[in-house]
Amino acid sequence: MKAETTVVTLIDGVRVVVPNSLDLITPYVLREQRDFFEDELNFVRKLLGLGQRVIDIGANFGVYTLPMAQKVGPCGHVWAFEPASGTAQILAEGIKENGFAHVTLEQKAVSSAPGIAQLSLQRHSELNSIVHGQSVAGESESVCTVTLDECMDRYRWEDIEFVKIDAEGEENNIVKGGRRFFANLSPLVQYELRKDIDMNFVLIREFAALGYNSYRLVPALNVLAPFNSDSQPDPYLLNLFCCMADRADRLSDRGLLVRSSDSPGTNVNHPSVKYHWQQALAHLPYAARLSATWGAAEKSGNSTALIQGLSLYACSRDSAISPLERFRALEASYLVLKGVCERAATGLRLSSFARAAHDYGERAVSVSALRQLLDYVKQAGVDTTEPFLPPLERFDSISFGDEPARWLVAAVLEQLEKRDKFSSFYGGPSALERLEDIHALGHASPEMERRLDLVRRRFNKPQ
Repeated sequence: MKAETTVVTLIDGVRVVVPNSLDLITPYVLREQRDFFEDELNFVRKLLGLGQRVIDIGANFGVYTLPMAQKVGPCGHVWAFEPASGTAQILAEGIKENGFAHVTLEQKAVSSAPGIAQLSLQRHSELNSIVHGQSVAGESESVCTVTLDECMDRYRWEDIEFVKIDAEGEENNIVKGGRRFFANLSPLVQYELRKDIDMNFVLIREFAALGYNSYRLVPALNVLAPFNSDSQPDPYLLNLFCCMADRADRLSDRGLLVRSSDSPGTNVNHPSVKYHWQQALAHLPYAARLSATWGAAEKSGNSTALIQGLSLYACSRDSAISPLERFRALEASYLVLKGVCERAATGLRLSSFARAAHDYGERAVSVSALRQLLDYVKQAGVDTTEPFLPPLERFDSISFGDEPARWLVAAVLEQLEKRDKFSSFYGGPSALERLEDIHALGHASPEMERRLDLVRRRFNKPQ
């Protein structure tokens, strides 16, 4: 029996066909955010241009396939691999809905060898996975498998710009079946790092053995930076990118990637005066009334490190300088503000630190700082005597009027709602209380209002 479907229009105008259910991940998330929750999708939109050729392995309902097809246009091409028959049928409807004749849909799984495999089917299609060497518990279907090397020969691929791999544990086999592909075509690859709660460090090493260095996305700058597999990765990190040196050179030339071997052109530890809070922050609506107070705090000499961290952050926001300089400034800002809060997490220093941590890609650190800030406000109120950053960029342009505590709590709660979990879908009924608080505080964004409506509808909660 064919599933009932609906169409959701994303922020870029692409129309995605999905099952008409609030109890499934993708349909819910797309209604909620008008996009998928992975920050990497915005980078892919920035990466791709007309005429390029890309591959989507594990296409699901097309949340990457369809935006990529829009970006490459009719003179480009997208090959989408989705093995589950029901999911592939809905994706085919999405391709037709957008009139994308330049998308080739293969209802096959990519693996280490051509043949037949069992696909374990889950309630949430994002979790479907190939099962090797064991019986399948629950529903499954037989699917054809292909390799990237075989497809390269069959489709005569010569220039592939980008490959997205999201195959629920099959990534290592995909690499094994694509050694010629990766060696000859040298694309940028986005791959799923996390399977359940485990990080796939073996896959990082397998790509490295092929000459592919791994990078992570820096969310606020929308650029790639080297990933250090020896450090503890952010628990929220879902995907990495990797490429060979020739591709890294091209991406660096476009301002899309920074490398550990690059050297900054300026000393970001001593940013110029134009990044001082008086130039960078004082004109913003939330800060306009605080300039005199902040000036007095600076003269006291107790806020020197804090002001340096804020100046570095302002430097990272300057689109007139190179992505490398912006990245170095953001990294330095994060480290300086981290030190400030380790010494004295008072006032709104935690707010600034949470903002910098989020932008740098330390999402778990940011969430922890936001929770600590909420506790601090409950105990000590809001002290605006030192310069600070709101925890959420949207609040830069919102004046707090005569109620700074109400303004701050609204900003903290909205950022927590956006970052504590990937979606209110995962919060279940418990998400309702925070969303109602956000609504009551009076600064809720349209997305927060959609979230509140969706949670109420999903769990039949009265308004």
